[in-house]
Amino acid sequence: MVERKKPAILASGDPERFLAWLEGVPDPQERYRRATEELERHQQVVERLSSVRASAAADAYESGETVRALAEQLGVSPSRVHQLIQEAKSRSQKETGPKRQQGRKKGGSS
Repeated sequence: MVERKKPAILASGDPERFLAWLEGVPDPQERYRRATEELERHQQVVERLSSVRASAAADAYESGETVRALAEQLGVSPSRVHQLIQEAKSRSQKETGPKRQQGRKKGGSS
């Protein structure tokens, strides 16, 4: 199998040209490997974009916007705004680690 270098198309950020090039890679295993690499890279970007969007909605809410007003401004339903806010809170908690619970100790009596 001859190793084909990635084309300069990738550096240009032109996905259509890259896909056309990739579809022309004759070795199916190489085509599969490169497609998988690109798919994983793009999925990471999509996850980051989702996080940025959720964080932006949460920041707007925390700055005093109501869920209903945000929904109208963003063109989504109030329940979607609520989901985004919860997603941002969840991600924030995962990044800072679990909070220690206060109150009764596990296994203790009250």
